[in-house]
Amino acid sequence: MKNNISINGIIKDGQIHYPIKANESRMNNFLANAPEGAKVEMFVSISDEVKGSNAQLARIHAMCREIANEIGYTFNEVKLQVKRQAGLCFMKNNSEYCMSFAQCDKAELNLAIQACIEIGDFSNMNLR
Repeated sequence: MKNNISINGIIKDGQIHYPIKANESRMNNFLANAPEGAKVEMFVSISDEVKGSNAQLARIHAMCREIANEIGYTFNEVKLQVKRQAGLCFMKNNSEYCMSFAQCDKAELNLAIQACIEIGDFSNMNLR
């Protein structure tokens, strides 16, 4: 069985610091529970543009509302579809977890904007 963990941190003085103390505990427990000799695969991403802009968030929400009004889905259903299409969701233990748009960086929000445009194109809507 594969065990995975996703945690956000901030580099301070060359060390990873966790804004939420529980994340540090999760990381330590994850490593402590790994069997001796286990193979470790890592993906680490560093973003110097930590936060997306309010303009990006506003655009995504406006586009989601327009899509919802046009095709008859709820606002939350459209947001979920946008997150899935933008690659902001993942599966763990047969449960789906999606990032909040508020946690996304500029590049991830750009992916969400592009997903909105593609959904709009599919529904004959011009959201550009």
